[in-house]
Amino acid sequence: MTPAIPSVDLPAIVEMLDAGKKSIPEQFQSYTPMQWANVLESLTQEQRLKLWVLIDSNIESTVLACMREDARHQFLESLSTQSVEQILHTATNSEVVEILNVLPSRTANKLITKLAPNVQSKLETAMSYDDEIVGRYANSDVYTINENVSVKAALDEIGQSELNSYSGSYFVLTDEQNYIGKVTINELLTADKNAKVGAISLQDTSNDHPILDSLSILDASNQIKNSQQLVLPVVTATNQFIGVFSIKDALNIFQYHYEAQVAHLGNVSDEDLFAPIFTSSRRRALWLGINLITAFIASAVIGIFDKVLVEVVALAVLMPIVASMGGIAGSQTLTLTIRGLATGQLSDVNYQSLKSKELAVAALNGVLWAAIVATVTGYWFDNYLLSMILAIALIVNMLAAAFFGILIPVILDKKGIDPALAGSVLLTTVTDVVGFFVFLGGATVIFLN
Repeated sequence: MTPAIPSVDLPAIVEMLDAGKKSIPEQFQSYTPMQWANVLESLTQEQRLKLWVLIDSNIESTVLACMREDARHQFLESLSTQSVEQILHTATNSEVVEILNVLPSRTANKLITKLAPNVQSKLETAMSYDDEIVGRYANSDVYTINENVSVKAALDEIGQSELNSYSGSYFVLTDEQNYIGKVTINELLTADKNAKVGAISLQDTSNDHPILDSLSILDASNQIKNSQQLVLPVVTATNQFIGVFSIKDALNIFQYHYEAQVAHLGNVSDEDLFAPIFTSSRRRALWLGINLITAFIASAVIGIFDKVLVEVVALAVLMPIVASMGGIAGSQTLTLTIRGLATGQLSDVNYQSLKSKELAVAALNGVLWAAIVATVTGYWFDNYLLSMILAIALIVNMLAAAFFGILIPVILDKKGIDPALAGSVLLTTVTDVVGFFVFLGGATVIFLN
């Protein structure tokens, strides 16, 4: 069973932004932070900034924390340092960690120094854990009760505290901040007012074991899911209380893990749908370069038979490069499109924007690698007409790959066919046909006339 993706009316929101509305219409007032995060990821950077000033400032930090890392990083880069600082002051400890995770270390450290000393101490503890460890994301902004406090004093403090409990339970700690159990509000209200809280706190049951701070976030998510609890405490190996991990946190982890599985091809699984063109080009250029090396190796093997093939040897050697480069470029776009469809972030309202961006990325990478391939080919075969044909074929095929990398999954999705299963097969066929037709067709026109 896949995680539920919050439903949003993206076309209506885009229409609202185009109309220049100065406030959020009533029909969107009930949107949750997760839904607003989903909306922001579905918009271009310009549209995101227009919407951001309309979103309630009280939920800004939660919205940012709900966004995928790359989308959050791209969006934070467009905000001023002062704006980010203001957001951090209203964020919970776990939200601050999520936000700082995607910022450059120098910027993150500068922002940390502007927070309250007690917050800085909590952040230092959280940031000491690796990215995939639950201790980093434990929420320490929870109300805890010392075991030696009387029930009456505890009730008085709870009434004055701004921190709410999770599911009506409060975590009971020793003087050394070790976790010993939890107590419900009903138990406090019915207990002897002079009794110590530690005496009535519940000991851990078989399905309520604390989460070790060294556990991976995925394992921690599975533990809380199996416990059937809304929240579990996170403790160190010595039982020191770090914070809490909730079922809501677990659902976010499961959704992220699912999307990573859906979009594992092309190494763009977490790429922001509308990341800047040069950013997307730079990321994908590395993998295109690696693919190019493997393509040249395959071409070199074919080149062993050059004395037999004579005139056609150069064409036979270089053909795999055209097909391979088109295939990898297409798979990157295909992966991004499938993820957008799976999460509901891609629809008719932003299809053209994504297509324009992907074609621009393909053009940039096409020109870059066509120039490199043409140079190598010209030196290798001492035939610059052949180099020109190969360069043109490469650019055309990568543009076709980007175009059909979006078009094919969109059509398959509308026809009720799973694009994750059929998309790559169709796209490979398209890139092979286009690549070979342009390359061999161009060679035929030039060399046989």
